[in-house]
Amino acid sequence: MVDCGKFTPAVKRYVEGELQSHINLLVATHIDGDHINGCAQMLKKCPNLQIDHIWYNCYGRVKKEDETVDLTEEQKEILQWVKNALPAEFDAINYKKEISAEQGKTLAGEILKKEPWRNAWNIEYITDQTPNFDLEGGFGKIVLLGPPRDALDEIEKRFKDAFNKYFMQVWNDSIRGGESLFELLIRLADAYKDKFEKKQISASLPQKLDAEYVKKMAEKEGTDTSDTNYSSIAFMLECGVHKVAMLGDSFAVTLENAIKNKYGEEHKPLDCDAIKVAHHGSNGNTSKSLLEQINSNRYFIPGGRKDEYPTWGTIGRIALSHQEDGKSLIVFSHKGDMSKLINGLDDAEKETLHIDTIITEQEYELFEW
Repeated sequence: MVDCGKFTPAVKRYVEGELQSHINLLVATHIDGDHINGCAQMLKKCPNLQIDHIWYNCYGRVKKEDETVDLTEEQKEILQWVKNALPAEFDAINYKKEISAEQGKTLAGEILKKEPWRNAWNIEYITDQTPNFDLEGGFGKIVLLGPPRDALDEIEKRFKDAFNKYFMQVWNDSIRGGESLFELLIRLADAYKDKFEKKQISASLPQKLDAEYVKKMAEKEGTDTSDTNYSSIAFMLECGVHKVAMLGDSFAVTLENAIKNKYGEEHKPLDCDAIKVAHHGSNGNTSKSLLEQINSNRYFIPGGRKDEYPTWGTIGRIALSHQEDGKSLIVFSHKGDMSKLINGLDDAEKETLHIDTIITEQEYELFEW
């Protein structure tokens, strides 16, 4: 399972029924709320869940319990302020803020509640240098494409700076609960960054949405500057001759470099059975040069936000790449403003672009083919 999104009743039925409450590998790609909140809810609501391996890059996992010390009473009061200052829980599927009694709960905290989950949590950071992970029973392997180690170093620095600022003390590795502190302070820093940074103004739409407009927007690539997205786990799932690209929220340039390094001798583009598009199809995470490295006839875009993403530019670059290989199916799991607008493109224009689109209500497994 990768990230989980929102832990809906349908997901719970799927985990307990189809998966028989057993997950071989749980991957939380990075600390953003829309990627970890669902995982945290799953662990809380499924206490008997068996997990063999957990990948979640969260600082401070190497200390033994008897080597740690508690926060002071004053610092505990500051911690409560941090929890109260966090934005309301975020619904990753519908992009609504919800008031929740779980304010301040963390994925790290849920993992650490149970010894089997603690033991399943990989101590070492998962990076693009992590060796290939062989799936049980010789089913296949996972090839890591991200993140670079320097992305995690940047996140660590942000955490330590935030701790020094809010807790008025230089960070001490021996403080108990460092994993949850890390998660909370990064979320707090991101919340205030989003609040005060100038938002990108959406381009006004033309009177007619057609193939020419989509092609024009394909030329306008963006740049992702989010530290947390830079730290996202991304990988290629390989099963025999089959490949599925799970790109998390990674930067396009990160993915390009990793594919060149890991698949240097192989013919490009790499043919994938499916590609999970990075960061909800936003403009800084799917470049023309990345799509020269990988190709598929099926693209999945989970989530989305108002009129921000998925973007016309990303849809255009997907449409224009490798048209000689036939139509590409683009699957949206979110009925947002942009996905509905893109899905509503005239059939003739889609034919010109060599794409089909669908919005599926099967949010937990996206689409069966």
